[in-house]
Amino acid sequence: MQHHFCPSRFPPIPEGGAAGFDGKIIIAGAGVSGLFAALSLRKMGVQEFTVLEASDHIGGRLRATPDEFTSAVGGQEFDVGAEWIHSTDGARVLASMMEDLADDIDETTTELIPYQPTWHFRSRKSRLMTALYRETKFKTSTWHGWLKEHVYDKVKDRVELKTPVEEIIYKQDGKVKVKLANGATREADRVICTASLAVLKHSIEGELLRFDPPLPDEKQNAIRALDMPPGFRILFHMKENFYNDLTLSSSFCNLLSDPNDVALIYDAALGKSHIDNNVLAFVAIGNKNAGQSSDQGNTELAAAALRRVDELFDGKGSANLIGEPVVQDWTKEPYIRGAYSFPGPAKYRVSLGKPEGGGRVIFAGEHTSKKHFSLVPGAAYEGRRAALEAVASLGNF
Repeated sequence: MQHHFCPSRFPPIPEGGAAGFDGKIIIAGAGVSGLFAALSLRKMGVQEFTVLEASDHIGGRLRATPDEFTSAVGGQEFDVGAEWIHSTDGARVLASMMEDLADDIDETTTELIPYQPTWHFRSRKSRLMTALYRETKFKTSTWHGWLKEHVYDKVKDRVELKTPVEEIIYKQDGKVKVKLANGATREADRVICTASLAVLKHSIEGELLRFDPPLPDEKQNAIRALDMPPGFRILFHMKENFYNDLTLSSSFCNLLSDPNDVALIYDAALGKSHIDNNVLAFVAIGNKNAGQSSDQGNTELAAAALRRVDELFDGKGSANLIGEPVVQDWTKEPYIRGAYSFPGPAKYRVSLGKPEGGGRVIFAGEHTSKKHFSLVPGAAYEGRRAALEAVASLGNF
């Protein structure tokens, strides 16, 4: 995956460009889009904005290993959500994401490693994929750690955790009302909704998040048309490194026929030479590879994944396992409900990104990006775009 998978430029954020802005903005969700929207508002000089996060943590689909597992593998955190930067020049991507937002140019410097694993399709090595696939990863940090340090820490005074939004009411001109799960109501001039595509799918069925009036048919059709399938990641601490850099459990032909529905077994510590521990990752994305396990609990899910490792590596998974694995099933996260949006016609993403209620409710997330969906940089781009739209729609630009 080369650098063109990520945006080459991000919407410029004019520092102090909203000086004198007296509107109030609520951001629903403290994932990548929500936090980038918040930091963009702060840089523009918006005084009244709040981020309401339903869960007890920030980052959305970015998350790192829990302390117990991190300690067991020598203090190195690993991503259990988004992991790859999807660029051969990760430093450029990170710097671009923070353009106009970083306090100091050196602030965006993060230690990265080139990532070019040797590919296997089951037991067969693929010279073609090994030659073609080039990538960048974090060395000592994680996507979650990077987001926390460079974005969240600058707006954390405006983030309220464990504050689920149950309803967004925009049926009359003027203020937008936001009803919370605790019964309270907030008002704002603009609301930036960063709910995931899967949550929006539940929303149009009357679950999780309601809109009053209901979202228009065009947006509902777009929500139904695009897919956000199940996905999970499991990390195993192993005594020995008996596995390949990266192994697909299917054939090359299967990958060509359905490149988005995959199951990967790979060396999560590849290139992290500073640690002396072996961490094997099992990732399943898609209705076929992850959906079949949707009714399993974490223990059953880990056992099933370990059996697949044993099948490919002659029982060495069970023989080398140390302690309990880390299981992150994104499908079961109540305010996320899936992995990421899959490819589909751009017209639907345009509809997903359209504001509603005369510009009073603005939508952002990786799923609203026409070109960079499913990517962390794509979500950041959309957060910046949404912040600009919110301010502009109130006459500041």
